[in-house]
Amino acid sequence: MSTSKKSKKDLSNFGIPNLYYVILICTIMAYIIRYAAPDLYMKLVLIPYMVVVEHEFWRLFTWIFTVPYELGGSFLMILFLPINMFFYYSLGRRLEMLWGRFMYNLYVIGGILLIDISVVIGAIIKYYVLPNPSIGQDDISGCLNVTWLMFISIFLAFTVVGGDNIVYMYFVIPLKMKWMGYIDLAYLLYIFIVGGYFTKIIVVASVANYFIYFLINKGKTAPSLSDMKRKRKFQKATQMKRRSSHTDVKYNSDGTIKFPDKSGIIPPGYGNPKGITIHKCAVCGRTEQDDPNLEFRFCSKCDGNYEYCSEHIFTHQHIHS
Repeated sequence: MSTSKKSKKDLSNFGIPNLYYVILICTIMAYIIRYAAPDLYMKLVLIPYMVVVEHEFWRLFTWIFTVPYELGGSFLMILFLPINMFFYYSLGRRLEMLWGRFMYNLYVIGGILLIDISVVIGAIIKYYVLPNPSIGQDDISGCLNVTWLMFISIFLAFTVVGGDNIVYMYFVIPLKMKWMGYIDLAYLLYIFIVGGYFTKIIVVASVANYFIYFLINKGKTAPSLSDMKRKRKFQKATQMKRRSSHTDVKYNSDGTIKFPDKSGIIPPGYGNPKGITIHKCAVCGRTEQDDPNLEFRFCSKCDGNYEYCSEHIFTHQHIHS
């Protein structure tokens, strides 16, 4: 394996492992603090005036411990909370599997930093550059529910690669995720129009982060349920073939190779000289010598004889001449 391929592989695993667990834990802690210690909770909220003028810089980091939406004592809101948390957990998990740990970390943490930087720059311009700045409601009471916007950003990211996946709104109405993404974008446009100064800044920062990754990942697609079913069927079939075949090369009395006589299945690379590979993934470049557990398969949708390993057969970008 070349040095560049090794570096790319190492980079893909760089970052916080299972970041979606961290987000879930922070959200659970946020709800506990919100209702058990409301005074402490108000010290965590992102308030631009308090950050820039009062120098409470910790708010740029502690807003991750604020709730995505208020429960308000509503039974339905309390009921849907674990469902929503599991939904966003599953989206984060699939995004990390598809993008890799590094890219998923970069999207989430980069989005947080982009919001913080935008808020600080906007606050400096408003309070120290513009003459006679007016102090509005979003300056002193929390400009927007930023954690909710972070979850929306994760959802929008998944609509780029898995927009054709079906979800059931209210467990009844089937909708493609990309259509729900369009609804969220329209709602964000509405918030931008009616919102205050800092609300506009945060919405623009979040949408900018989404569009950056839209351009990067627009050619990638997440495996659908039918793709995953075919993948499991393929892996099961190849495992059965492996169990029914011989792995040691045997020879006849005349020196020729003796092929398996029970199943009639000749395993890949059977009898080949050492060092010669049969399979090579067109995405990562790995062969059966790099990992004997990898399965390889040709893609019928690509123009040409392109072969992919089991990790990329359902997630690669199709090649068209």
